[in-house]
Amino acid sequence: MISLTLDLLARSRVTLAWWVLGVLAMGVYVILVFDSIGSLEDLRKLYESYPESIRELIGDADISTVNGWIQIELLSWVPLILGMYGGIFAGGNISREAEQRTVDFILGLPISRTQFMVSRLAAGLVNIAIICALTFVLLVALLPVTGHSPAAGKFALALFNAYLLGAALFCGYAFIASFTDEQAKLIGIAIGGTLVMYIATGALKSAGAPDVIQWLIPFDHYHSAD
Repeated sequence: MISLTLDLLARSRVTLAWWVLGVLAMGVYVILVFDSIGSLEDLRKLYESYPESIRELIGDADISTVNGWIQIELLSWVPLILGMYGGIFAGGNISREAEQRTVDFILGLPISRTQFMVSRLAAGLVNIAIICALTFVLLVALLPVTGHSPAAGKFALALFNAYLLGAALFCGYAFIASFTDEQAKLIGIAIGGTLVMYIATGALKSAGAPDVIQWLIPFDHYHSAD
């Protein structure tokens, strides 16, 4: 099982690198653009003018500060990115294995189905952790360079929360993938489902839906601004 996990980590490193670069590029842009903003007071007023559903979705923070700006413009989106990554990872390494009959060869080895799934889950969880960890490193390393003090504790807590949510979504998509032998179908379900749940979070909050209904939406358990 360890060999399967290490093999998958090695085979997925290039794809992971592109995802990491994308998230880090987004982080660099969010940090650097803050100092180019003119009136920070107007920025706060602009945020307050956003529709209630959007503000309910991404949280309420002092967007006129660099740390609040990062919470709103970067960290609020991290779980969405992780959820999509988890779905694509599950589709590419579980559903595709079944679709191409590669799994039949693997299970012909002294490997059980449980060990096969655990190796996929372990590799995916490690990759998600790498994305979160490198995002944290970027924030605490780049902010001082730009003359700002990072709220390292808040960033760490938000990213750990994002990791837990991303891991939960990934495990859910891995479970669905165990019954879906078409990679394209699983990826479609994952991306579509993640987007629908993310949008539904803000819609249900702004509509005042009962707490029990909101609790069922995974993104309701992530509050980066808090």
